[in-house]
Amino acid sequence: MPRSFELLSHEGGGDYDAVIDLDKITMVRIEREPGHQYENIVIRFVDGHEMRDIIPQHAAEQFLKAYKAYLQEG
Repeated sequence: MPRSFELLSHEGGGDYDAVIDLDKITMVRIEREPGHQYENIVIRFVDGHEMRDIIPQHAAEQFLKAYKAYLQEG
């Protein structure tokens, strides 16, 4: 099972490439504001910092599946 998640995105504002080390994640939180369908994924890393919007909405399901598979293997 891969220990990293790579996200390549090509949007109107340019290209986006992120590689996330799954070993460095301590928490994944899904936030949804009342009345909105847009889900925001927040990732907390082992050093304590949190990142929002690193995973765009169209890749959220793919990221969560990869992270769950990683956790189940460990």
